[in-house]
Amino acid sequence: MLRTIKYILPVLILLLTAQGCKKAYFYSGINEDPSQLKNPTPSSILPGVLLQSAYTWGGDASRYASIFMQQVTGAANQPASYNSYVLTADDVDNMWYAGFYGAIMTNIDTLIKIANMKEQFHYAALGKILMANDLGVVTDYWGDVPYTEAFQGLNNTQPIYNSQKQIYDTLQSLLDQAITALETDDGSPFQPSSSDDLLFNGDLSLWIKFAHSLKAKFYLHLIKVDNTALAKAQAQIADGFADGEAAFIKFVGSSAVTTQAPWFQFNNQRGDITFDGYLNDLLFNSGDPRYGVYYDPSDSTLLGTLYGAESSPVYFMSYDELKFIEAEVAFRNNDKTTAAAAYNEGVRANLVRTVNSTTYLASVAKTALNITLQDIIVQKYIALFLEEEVWTDWRRTGYPVLTAPANNALGGALPRTIFYPSSEVRYNKNTPKNTTLLRRVWWDAP
Repeated sequence: MLRTIKYILPVLILLLTAQGCKKAYFYSGINEDPSQLKNPTPSSILPGVLLQSAYTWGGDASRYASIFMQQVTGAANQPASYNSYVLTADDVDNMWYAGFYGAIMTNIDTLIKIANMKEQFHYAALGKILMANDLGVVTDYWGDVPYTEAFQGLNNTQPIYNSQKQIYDTLQSLLDQAITALETDDGSPFQPSSSDDLLFNGDLSLWIKFAHSLKAKFYLHLIKVDNTALAKAQAQIADGFADGEAAFIKFVGSSAVTTQAPWFQFNNQRGDITFDGYLNDLLFNSGDPRYGVYYDPSDSTLLGTLYGAESSPVYFMSYDELKFIEAEVAFRNNDKTTAAAAYNEGVRANLVRTVNSTTYLASVAKTALNITLQDIIVQKYIALFLEEEVWTDWRRTGYPVLTAPANNALGGALPRTIFYPSSEVRYNKNTPKNTTLLRRVWWDAP
């Protein structure tokens, strides 16, 4: 299922510029920007939002989570501060303003609106799945965030913040709408295809599975605040990803910076993150073969070839993640036989995906008699290397058990949220107050 990006950053910039600020043209043609797309179509917008999502997921969003969760270590400059939990509103402004809100979700919203206007409802459905995917990360990082009044540009520069509960209801609604639309013939001759769908080459059945997998993930996040969450998550699993299926973007990886995977770009240009820490030690000490592809054993300043190469993938979600979700749901329902089977399958699938060998499975396999929640979450933590979900899992479960670095700014605690960005604090009077990284989001009830 490897898919290679055909669209590089200059194309992305055109897409993003096309959805930018409104301009007044006083003379026909004179003040028009020739770099902007004219009359953008869903097929011209889709590859750009997919690519920009991958850059942000594998960029800022990944770095904060992986440093907090000690999969990597901030060693110099700003990452060294993050490693000690010294983080400011300015630090996260780019991820919000130039990433999720200023670019990605604004363009996804445009994709949905244009697709609906042109009655290309399958494209609109893809947009809704992507909106849920990105909005889910945003709310998990910040809590209450704008949605119902967002994406209006100069028409509303101070959108209200919806509660995280409202956002989670929205995530499920978007995904339900998308599934219904994709299961119906929309009558349009214009359909997603290999020329614009960088995730699934136009295979709508895989988009439906992605939507069900996301629904299961989002329901599981709510186990502290919704006593029906387990049942709701369990109901989605069977319709989610099957063995070998995943939603990811694989970069071309040429000498051109704009085609290179985000972790490679960052490490190649900055070099202020080292690839050591709790996870590195865990894998090395247990003889886990993933150590050799996650990390470079010869040089702690280099990421391993699997995710540190120019052509490495950025994952949104995978079959192995879904199996760990199934394992946790079953364990919490006291069905330890199913929990152990799903756990073993999740480990097996991840070993195939990462090292193409299942030999190590025998060393960590579990049965109904000895499976624990810690087993499930720690193996999920290993499987989802550099992925944002590990921070959410730690906040929900307390696993893996991590010790804060010495002399950290939170008195030995680990961050549970990040500050609202400086651009919002300065210019949006509706921005909630947040003076500590220990603030808990709604689903992270004590």
